[in-house]
Amino acid sequence: MNEVMRPLSASERWFWLVDQLSPANCVVRLRVQGPIGAYRLEEATQALLTEFPLLRTTVVDGPRFAPSADPHLPVLHRIVEDPDEWRTIFDEQLAEPVDLATAPGRLIDLSWRPGTSAEHHDLILVLSHVLLDGRSMASLAWRILAYAFGSPFPVESRPPIPAPDNLIPPANTGLLHCLRTNITGQLTAMARRPANLPGTQPPLPIRRTRTVIRAVEGDALTALRARCHHHGVTISAALTAALAAALGDIAPRTCGVAGIGIPVDVRSRLAPSPPDDEPGMFTAVVPTFVPYGPSCSLWDAARAAKTQLAQRLAKRHDLTALAAIRYGCPHSIKSGRRTIELIDRRAPWNVTLSNLGRLAAPETPEPLRITALTVAGTNSCASALTVAVATLDTTMSITFCYVDTMLPRTTIESLADATIRSVTR
Repeated sequence: MNEVMRPLSASERWFWLVDQLSPANCVVRLRVQGPIGAYRLEEATQALLTEFPLLRTTVVDGPRFAPSADPHLPVLHRIVEDPDEWRTIFDEQLAEPVDLATAPGRLIDLSWRPGTSAEHHDLILVLSHVLLDGRSMASLAWRILAYAFGSPFPVESRPPIPAPDNLIPPANTGLLHCLRTNITGQLTAMARRPANLPGTQPPLPIRRTRTVIRAVEGDALTALRARCHHHGVTISAALTAALAAALGDIAPRTCGVAGIGIPVDVRSRLAPSPPDDEPGMFTAVVPTFVPYGPSCSLWDAARAAKTQLAQRLAKRHDLTALAAIRYGCPHSIKSGRRTIELIDRRAPWNVTLSNLGRLAAPETPEPLRITALTVAGTNSCASALTVAVATLDTTMSITFCYVDTMLPRTTIESLADATIRSVTR
């Protein structure tokens, strides 16, 4: 089999260092109506590992990727007595570390009323952010279900690909170019004085992420798409503007700009471009400074967010941000702890909005009915609130992932409700 044997790239090593201090997990939950045959999930996860060499690795001293002596993705089964019990377990999995010395993550199967006509399964897939991003995680979840519901298993492994950092075009990797872009970005952020999520972050080792989950569905989602089209903005831009307004409601200043990071998929801009379904760290975060206040309409703010993102992408700031990590990433926990804690305290923005877009369930030989989708990510270094968005059929799920104890849960619930009201009224 083809195996991954190399040092972690700078971006992978950064998340590995952060993960040593506070769990860096990606989590997706899918509700499947009806039964799932015995051992189907175990066979499906094994097929997944057969296909992707990155998932057959462990992280050893170095840190380095090395082939696992026992490649596996644990599948844990549980019968639940409450159909909403998944919410508690979902939050628990955001706080439970992934031991990369043994496996890339885990799959939890929560079965409700097995053997009856009401049977459903909430599948919670947890994977380490050291290995991959949110889009990769969702793609792997679909693949597991495809294998579990009759799609042919792979007969051989894919060849390993280089680290994402090593696929960035050379024009975007030079030290001076990265320094100039980074310093300009820092000065811009200081000048704009963006509003962040207020409060004091707990220390990284005791930091835990919790979730508030909302949705826009049916006619409300259709109407939102129509309004976005009318105003010439994307749904992501509208959500970013709505989130900025909600942050403004709890900010010290009644008007200004909110700092919101937007994760961008860089696959198509790498050379060579990896396949769309290849797992890995193919995301860079681009900051936006979105206006809010009584005189700023949702649509004006959305256009500002869309314009800023387009301008930064045209200048390839996403690739430069990813490339710059190699010049500042510490090499060990001992040297890195102080750097990570400094960045955590001084980051110019602490809110991120990640929209995975429309996700289509896999076509399978056997009937597969997915009725719900929820995605989330932990808040670790420099992150206090991550808003994770994904759309399945006529429902857009929005998960507000917040740092526990930093603000009262009621404040986050109010912020979530204000964000939804802005885009649906």
